[in-house]
Formats: sequence, structure tokens, C-alpha cells
Amino acid sequence: MDLGALTRGNTTQDDLGQKSRGSGGVAVELADFSDLNSGDLVKLILQADSARRQLDGYLTALLGRLGDLEGEDAVEELCRQFGLGRHKARQQAKAAGSLKALPTTLEAAKEGWISIDHARVMSESHERAPLSQAEELELITLAISEDLDQFKKTVARGEDQRRADDGLTRQERQRERRSGKVFDGDDDMVVLHAEFDRVAGDRIKTAVHDLSDRLFRDDAKSGSNRTHEQRIADALVALITQRPESPGTVGGDDVQGDGSECDEIVPQATTLIVSVDYDTLCGQLKSAGLIDGTPIDIEDLRHIACDAGIVPAIFAADGQPLYLGRKQRAVTAAQKLALIARDKQCVGCGMRASACDAHHIIWWDDDGPTDITNLVLLCPKCHKKVHKQGYQVATSPNGQRQLKRPKRSSTGEQPRGPTRTAAA
Repeated sequence: MDLGALTRGNTTQDDLGQKSRGSGGVAVELADFSDLNSGDLVKLILQADSARRQLDGYLTALLGRLGDLEGEDAVEELCRQFGLGRHKARQQAKAAGSLKALPTTLEAAKEGWISIDHARVMSESHERAPLSQAEELELITLAISEDLDQFKKTVARGEDQRRADDGLTRQERQRERRSGKVFDGDDDMVVLHAEFDRVAGDRIKTAVHDLSDRLFRDDAKSGSNRTHEQRIADALVALITQRPESPGTVGGDDVQGDGSECDEIVPQATTLIVSVDYDTLCGQLKSAGLIDGTPIDIEDLRHIACDAGIVPAIFAADGQPLYLGRKQRAVTAAQKLALIARDKQCVGCGMRASACDAHHIIWWDDDGPTDITNLVLLCPKCHKKVHKQGYQVATSPNGQRQLKRPKRSSTGEQPRGPTRTAAA
């Protein structure tokens, strides 16, 4: 079959069959919306979205049938003529093939009840752990009401339950699903796409965000208008393209290595802040979790402890200098970690904790102590608001700290930070 002879330019809507929906025919009647009010526009948008879902499902079914006749490569070649890039075309061809195993799900997509993206998530999960008919129907019902991000988590939980007897932990199952792609995208750009298990992903995020935060600080000083996404991209380039650690590299001078398998990429130092409960009755650790609350298996914790710096989130244990008074101005590493565990982000704008500094609520110059109770996390921009624009750290009735906009004086002067007298 010569697929090259078939293009969007030489096919017409008449080739689809019936003009109205039914008997396998699909057609869309486009209404003039120039004089519609907001309410009617919303109705029309919902109708258009339903029609789009139906057409997506119908198109996937057509591609699946073509795959039966000509193979998946032929489907991918045809999808390229939709104007899709190679990666998207391959993804659509794969979805068309895998959804044949879930005809009820495909029918729900064709009827417009669920999106083709929801259906694709189900088919990928079905390939790893087969769904029963009852489980498939339950997921279709949930797909109608849940957005795609929420639905992915729902499907992942169900998959874990279906695979509960395979002897693997959730971490190991996630690791099985890891993938990475590097390919040419649009306009000669290179695209990276990867998925990792949660622990590996957190280590990667830590490394990327650590370098991105340093770039953020540099930008704040230099006044650069580099965006967050550009800093992330620059951080990835720096981390990925670091040179191998070779026996031939001495004193910082580049010397050609011998090409042996001993040459290794220098790993990024990684610190994971974890919290672990200790059951005094049975003498065991339990309820391990990352700083954002994600639970991890105790065995996984022991494994990653071999090659990652594990820092316990301890607030006031013996040996942790969290209350220094006026002994020193700079916070200790223990205080910074305790602040990260407590505040979790900038109390002003929500910037992630790793990009923030410790700020004295009662300023050090006004005899404020370097105690954990007098410290708070602020990003560089919010820190500047406090010191230059008169913003103050306030505590809400529920104990949550936040930035409070300054009150202008009658002279128009900016108020200074809080003092012991003002705080009292």
C-alpha cells in the first residue's frame, strides 16, 4: 500500500461516510459564534470538546485497524502526515495498537466520555498488569470525573494493588517503568524526555534545583531576565555534560584517558531529607518518608543510604544547635535543615526551600537571636522586600508564617524590620 499517495490534501469529508453521527460516521457542524454571549460560548466549547474526544477515539480506532492490515510502522508513517513529529507519531501509533486490547475503553473514547489520553494511560497500565473487565469499567467511570494528572495517580495505585503478589516493592515496580529519550524536536531543538522512580527522581530534582538555585542567586545579583525554565535547561546542560572522572585527569588539566571502563562520570552530591518514626515497643523504624511526605519503603531507605547523604529532620534533639542566641549570626546546617522541614518553602511567595535563605524575624542588628523560633525561610526576592521595602514576617492564628505588606506612614517612609519592643 502506497501511504505516500494519501495526504490530507487529497481526502475530503465525504470520504468519512455519513455527515451526521451514527453508523460509524463522524461529522462536525461548525457554528458561527461571533454574536454569542459567554454562556452560549461555554456550551459551544463543551460541545466542541466532546466532538474532539469522539474524533480522537474514532481516529485511534481507524489507526488500530490500519495497524492490523499494514503494521505499526505504516501507522506511524501515516501519523507523520498529520503534521506530528516522529516522537508524537510513534506515540499515537503505539496507542492505537495497545487500545485494541481494551475495546470498552476505546468505545468510551469514541463516544466522547473520556479523552484519548485517559484511555492511553489505561492501556499502558493494562500492558504491565492486565485489567479485569470490572476494573476496566471502574477506571472508565473515574476517568470521566478526574483530570489526567489525578487519573494517572489513581491508575498507578490500582496497578500496585494488582501486582501486590509479584514480590516487588512499589519502588522496584516504578524502576521497571523508567525510561529516557533524547530526540530532535521542532525547529532543530533537542528534546529530552525521561521518567524515573520516585527516589531516583528526587535525587535528580535535588541536583537540578541546587544548580538552578545558584543560577537564580546569580540572576538576582546581575539583574538577568533569564526565566525559570531557562535556568532549569542551563542546569541540565551543566550537569549532563560534565567530564568523566579519569585516571588521566590530574590537577584540573585535561589529559586523554585510556578509555577503560574505570572512567566514570563524577556523581552529583545528593542529600535527601527524610523523616522516620521509631516504634519503641518493637524497636523498629517505620513510616519513612521524603520531605514532601512521599512514603518510601524502609528497605529502599537502607539501599539509598549507601550512596546518598541521609539527613534526619531533627528539630530539638541533643547535639543539634538550634538555639544559638547571640553566639553567632550565621545559621548552622542543622538549623537550615530544620527550617526546610518546618517551613518547606519561602513563606512569602512559595519558592522551594532549597532556593531560600534563613532570615532573622527580629533582625540581628536589633539584638535578634539566632534561634530556630526567630528564623524563617525567605527567597532572595522576598528577603529584599523585607530589608528594602518594609515587609514584615507575621504569624497567622494557625501558626503559619507569612509576609505582611508594610503600612505607609504619614510621611511616606518605609518602616524598618521588627524589633524586640515591636514584637512584644
